[in-house]
Amino acid sequence: MSPIHDYIIKCYSVNFEEKKIILDVSNDLEDKQVIFYNFFCYKFYDEMPYSVILDLEERSLDDFFSENKELLEEGEKRAWPIMYDTFDELESEIKSADVSYQVLYSSYGLNGWVLAEHVEIIPK
Repeated sequence: MSPIHDYIIKCYSVNFEEKKIILDVSNDLEDKQVIFYNFFCYKFYDEMPYSVILDLEERSLDDFFSENKELLEEGEKRAWPIMYDTFDELESEIKSADVSYQVLYSSYGLNGWVLAEHVEIIPK
């Protein structure tokens, strides 16, 4: 289980210039930050106050492509997450970006995923 299991998400910020996402999380005992460095793209769902984290899991890029194929194909029309002509081209770009697929599960509220070079959980 993740070291942030049952933590509440207090807030999060996305710094597009530094390509960094920071989640401020807490439980009754301590505050932590979850920092995603050099993110490629992300998608969060069900954003709401007092979201409770169930787990943060690293999964394979193959899982990312199979689980998000429809979303990525729809994004092609809007040049999201990047401009690309074919799904194979997007897959190649993401694989060459040297990122990992981090999936955020919740027991309540905000959940989603981030493609980033690495993630760090630190005390605040």
